[in-house]
Amino acid sequence: MLVVACAGVVLGRAPLRVSLDFFVNPSHVPLVICQELGIFEEEGVEVDLFVPASPSDPVKLAASRAVDIALTPQINYLIARSEGLPLIAIGALIDRALGGLLTLREHGVESIDDLRGKRIGYSLAPLEPILWRTMLDCARVDEEGVRLINVGFNTMQALLAGSVDAIGAFRNFEPIQAELEGGEPVFFPQEDYCIPATYELILVVHPDLIAERGTDLRALLRALARGIERTTSEPDAAFGAFVGAYPDLDDELNRRSFDVTLPLYADGARHDDDEVWSAMRDYLAEHGLIDEQLPLEGLFTDALLPVVQ
Repeated sequence: MLVVACAGVVLGRAPLRVSLDFFVNPSHVPLVICQELGIFEEEGVEVDLFVPASPSDPVKLAASRAVDIALTPQINYLIARSEGLPLIAIGALIDRALGGLLTLREHGVESIDDLRGKRIGYSLAPLEPILWRTMLDCARVDEEGVRLINVGFNTMQALLAGSVDAIGAFRNFEPIQAELEGGEPVFFPQEDYCIPATYELILVVHPDLIAERGTDLRALLRALARGIERTTSEPDAAFGAFVGAYPDLDDELNRRSFDVTLPLYADGARHDDDEVWSAMRDYLAEHGLIDEQLPLEGLFTDALLPVVQ
């Protein structure tokens, strides 16, 4: 028989192990404060946060049941589903795109048109070249005159050193980093240039977990929705709790990154707009990044989301 602790956590059940998408950063503030302020506990669920070695690992870990829940970009998830990984999306942490192209004014770029004849650095193929060529085509920039260069994961160093003129970047990190390094960043958001809207960070699980631990998953999503609301309504306190847990992140870069991320958290942890799913699925299929038109049913479920009052 299960014993209920006074604080609300049900003893006798294993914690839900949640893999972050990569290293801890301000995108994760609502999750961290759920732990630090006892919100998970109040909802009756225990959660362990796990930092993966690579951003490609979370979907594999969730599919293999090495973790219970994985945070991952919607694009990565759709590619993983196309490759046959058994997964389903149950909620979202960030419900808008973070990506785009970053350049510096000192490289002679004020508008995206100025990328003609320039060099764009990227780290992830084949995804990034397709995204950035979509943006260039949308702006009617002749892609034949633009060189895409794989610079590994040293994109910021390549940009600041002048080895490339622009890079793929996240709006809540690299532009701030560039400015702190003395540059004048110019950022072109991907959604302004023909790339469909996307859920930047969603929560995915093995489908069997829903039957096995649906009560715990509902509790986690209720807590996350509360954590998001608490973060957006009390940002100073939320960031204070975040850096209290991770004092090494208490610096100008992470404070400014949090400010940019603040309006992008998913209200109610929701991830259930059919148009967002169908448009991104169709885009990835059109560009050969997924092999088939995945049916929307089975890609996500809204059955575990908090009930809207």
